[in-house]
Amino acid sequence: MIAPNNEIGFELLKEIEPDEDGNLFISPTSLFMALSMIYNGAEGSTKEEIAQTLKLDGIETEALNKANASLMNRLQKDSDSIQLDIANSIWLNKEFHFQEAFSANNQNYFNAEIEEIDIGDAASADKINKWVANATNDKITEMVTSPLNPNMVTYLLNAVYFKGDWTYAFEEEITKNEPFYLDDGTTKEVPLMSLTEELGYMENDMFQAVELPYGDGEMNMKVFLPKAHIDIKAFQNELTIENWKMWHESFEEKKGTVQLPRFQLDYEVLLNDALRQLGMASAFEEDADFSKMIQENNPIWISMVKQKTFLDVNEKGTEAAAVTGIEFETTAMPLNEPFTMKVNRPFFIAITDTETEAIIFMGIITNPQEGK
Repeated sequence: MIAPNNEIGFELLKEIEPDEDGNLFISPTSLFMALSMIYNGAEGSTKEEIAQTLKLDGIETEALNKANASLMNRLQKDSDSIQLDIANSIWLNKEFHFQEAFSANNQNYFNAEIEEIDIGDAASADKINKWVANATNDKITEMVTSPLNPNMVTYLLNAVYFKGDWTYAFEEEITKNEPFYLDDGTTKEVPLMSLTEELGYMENDMFQAVELPYGDGEMNMKVFLPKAHIDIKAFQNELTIENWKMWHESFEEKKGTVQLPRFQLDYEVLLNDALRQLGMASAFEEDADFSKMIQENNPIWISMVKQKTFLDVNEKGTEAAAVTGIEFETTAMPLNEPFTMKVNRPFFIAITDTETEAIIFMGIITNPQEGK
């Protein structure tokens, strides 16, 4: 799963738009797990397209589930210096019912919490957002707004939360404001942290790169700095799974000084179009095949895939969070509106006994007459 997970991230970066400040920040792992969960409900060409998007053509559902469960188990970390938590939940419109296998697989392999909600109740959106806030240590607090989509069938969430202390902390006393050169040629003042240490390092004609470890080194942040004559877009075009593997193996321990901005960002992106571009088109159409998800015969399809992220990089370490939400909807749900019945044509009547349900009288009235 690791190479496909990373490759999806590189491909997504080329498909999505930066925020108003020009920044992008996504979690391929959060998206990969969310798509793996819905894979359990897909069939036919929809299932094939999700597998292609995941870079796992033809993979059996059970194999994908086991791989995700194994990865979740290996990623979970809780120590004095590193915390990494992954949580999943599925919120089901109470008018619908999941198929048993879909529920069981998502609970057993993904530890997903499944809860039925009344989508017409304003409190339902609050419940979902409270779960998101709890799963991300309050770094992301709103994924849905009230009222919920009246045609919503189910809403699936994956949340990833990370907090890590640097192995080698930056000293706050030596952080100072320095000019940062923006793409448009202008500059702005940013607080630059500084660290001199023996670190994993590599350099080529295109960039310099350094590894900043967390805790006992079981996680790290890799920072790639394109050379002054290399545009960040040109570097981005070189972000392929093949290059990543080659670069990853090229880091060597070397003493040096790294200066890194102290910064914080929030990012939000709708991934519908990007996932269509990556080959998952039919999942967003009304003829999508998610026939293994709910018991009812209603056609359901993905109406929205949204990801929100948070990142805080400072002298002590890094805090990051991501939530991926996938909403499924169906055709317009019947509304409980007052009815109108104008009996101005031939009609049928039946007089029945309520307890036994026996019809005592019945008839067709084609020409009603007034009483005498």
